[in-house]
Amino acid sequence: MGGQQGQRQSDPVVAAIERVLRVERDGMQQLQDGQQHARTLLSEARADAAAIATRADARISKLHSAYLLKVQRDIERLEQPNLSSGEHAGGAYDCVRLARAARRVAGKLTGGA
Repeated sequence: MGGQQGQRQSDPVVAAIERVLRVERDGMQQLQDGQQHARTLLSEARADAAAIATRADARISKLHSAYLLKVQRDIERLEQPNLSSGEHAGGAYDCVRLARAARRVAGKLTGGA
């Protein structure tokens, strides 16, 4: 039997088959390694995407809040009386006071007040 084993080891066909099997095993290992590497990269990419989305949401929220604050300040500024004309608070742009004054004037003109 020892002769047969020695003969198989020196047989070029057997050696070629063993090389093919070894290359196939190495190829399978490389494929598995590549798949694992791809899974790792995918996991890292998903984590990066989540971090980017979180930062974008935070920046959008901050921008939105700043914009709302600016709009509110602009509204408050527009609602304030026109102080540059020297009018006292609630001056010429106070519709309620203006309506009252108009009624008084109308009453005086018509003799009703």
